Amino acid sequence: MFAKNKAFNDDATQHMTTRPIRGNPGRPSGAGKDQVRSDLLHAARGHFLSRDFKAVSVKQIAESAGVNGAMVNYYFGSKQGLYLAMVDGMLSEVEANLRAPDPGTKINLADFSDSYCQLLVQNPWWPNFIVREVLFSEGEIREAVIKKFSDVMGALLIEYAKQEIADGHFRSDLDPRLTIISFISMTIFPFLARPVMEKVFQLEINESTAGRIADHNIRVFMHGVAARKHSGEET
Repeated sequence: MFAKNKAFNDDATQHMTTRPIRGNPGRPSGAGKDQVRSDLLHAARGHFLSRDFKAVSVKQIAESAGVNGAMVNYYFGSKQGLYLAMVDGMLSEVEANLRAPDPGTKINLADFSDSYCQLLVQNPWWPNFIVREVLFSEGEIREAVIKKFSDVMGALLIEYAKQEIADGHFRSDLDPRLTIISFISMTIFPFLARPVMEKVFQLEINESTAGRIADHNIRVFMHGVAARKHSGEET
């Protein structure tokens, strides 16, 4: 359902700029190496974000990058190697939002919420991509994506929840894993269900709305939705 969403496909198509075939199809040298590798990753992102792994060919990626198809094997070993390198690049963007700015300092959930919501509004294909590759795919690719996602996001956020519980900031009866699942669900769903948000709830998903979502989620997550009772009122 989500992978075939028109809005998602339109967003992904923006990454599929076709470059002219280079004059020399052989192995590039010098600064050209970095550019060819970057062009292949750019083209791969455009194709893989709109279609699943099996539906994309090396030839299509190479044509979009403007290079010889042999360059895929030269730089990445295989189509799968290129795919996983693309996933690594995307996850590095996520990881940057999870790391504390200075060594020895703790990650701040409010800062992460804001920066991650901004990441999602700037990269609207990301939640749909994860849903498609984790829920609707199978085999090596799926397992590789799950492992990379777990290593980057899952481990860091679970450790954060454990520390907050140990420090007495979160309730001691909370399961750190379920705590993070709840928070991530609140964060991702508005972007995953973008058409619903915009057409049903009349909330345009942009940078301003992303900031409001981040702030709202933090307040609900940290304080709940129940109104505080005044002194003397029954509980």
